[in-house]
Amino acid sequence: MNTLVNPKGWIPLLLMLVVGLLCSCGSPAPIAPSTSDTPPVAADRVEVVYFHRTQRCHSCIYAQEWTFYTIETYFADELASGKVTFKVFNVEDKENATIVKKYGAFTSSLFINTIRGGTDHIEEVTDIWLLLGNDEAFAEAVRSKIEESLKEVG
Repeated sequence: MNTLVNPKGWIPLLLMLVVGLLCSCGSPAPIAPSTSDTPPVAADRVEVVYFHRTQRCHSCIYAQEWTFYTIETYFADELASGKVTFKVFNVEDKENATIVKKYGAFTSSLFINTIRGGTDHIEEVTDIWLLLGNDEAFAEAVRSKIEESLKEVG
């Protein structure tokens, strides 16, 4: 009997390894929403925060593009009013060290931060990585998470 190997314990580690490998190619793609027309920011709001590494692969670019597409498509009014914000950060950029630490990001990741009364309620959205390439399911997963958070901020 081998007690050192527990298959259930390896599944999350394997998933992280696969995502890490998929997201480590050398495709640079500085895709970010425009910050020149920064909308107002509401006190109680939902911050959608996407982190990426310097070297970006198709999967990382897809996740960012479809997250932004979902926000623009389903939450345009909330985006314009500052009730929903979308931010993108490179985890490897030293200028982003504080925000990276706040969210605990270390590679491509999507977080939804529901801010109520000045208090952060940060949740990582991990199921998107299983939906890459399935546009409808990906958008629905992001949409439902944002809708849940918006209900909490009123």
